[in-house]
Amino acid sequence: MHLSTQIKSMKTFLVLFLLVLVLPINLFSQWKRETGFTIGVVLPNQSKNYSSDTKIGVSAKLGFSQSWYKPESKFSFRPEVGINLERLAVDNIGWGGNAGGSSWKGSILSIDAELALLAQFRITKGLFFSVGPSGKYLITNYENLTRSWWFMQQASGVEETKEFNRKYFLKPSIGIKAMLLEMNLCKKISLGLSFEYLWRNYQEYKEINSYDEIFQYSQTSEISLYLGIH
Repeated sequence: MHLSTQIKSMKTFLVLFLLVLVLPINLFSQWKRETGFTIGVVLPNQSKNYSSDTKIGVSAKLGFSQSWYKPESKFSFRPEVGINLERLAVDNIGWGGNAGGSSWKGSILSIDAELALLAQFRITKGLFFSVGPSGKYLITNYENLTRSWWFMQQASGVEETKEFNRKYFLKPSIGIKAMLLEMNLCKKISLGLSFEYLWRNYQEYKEINSYDEIFQYSQTSEISLYLGIH
């Protein structure tokens, strides 16, 4: 993805993010607001042409969100805006052989902004199902990695990196989100499950020509437990 396209995608996402955050103050003032907390996992689906010798592992996810809805309605829109923290454990992800190569070990912490525009349906009293488009955009990440490299069995080295950057997972993700919620537990609590499937504008590489692409993937499946307080 070219830089201009990345900037355009970022601006579009931020505008939508701010609209969902600000509009409820004016348009949804009569709706119920819910503060949500999620804990779950992110499962990457790598391209068939992914060049690394090792598959990327599962990330742990913690999230915080605000959403608005009409609990008394059989059908209601449920706009949602949030932030989540993801931790990717990196365990000897790399490529190469006797002639040379590199591998990475450590972890990457990512902070992402999330946006969803859901349609919510009441199945039975207290039980709701929501589904709709969603998106995620990286704010920043903290890289704590050790890279080991070797060349022709004659030279090798180790490089450590501990810094904030946006080098990995820069491209925005767009997809679909679904939630199954049991509301009004103790009149103030909602419990449920959240599912997301997101696509990224992933450029496939037949060969690794950029270290920045070593952790890239094309889709993710995200499964989380949800706790809502309203």
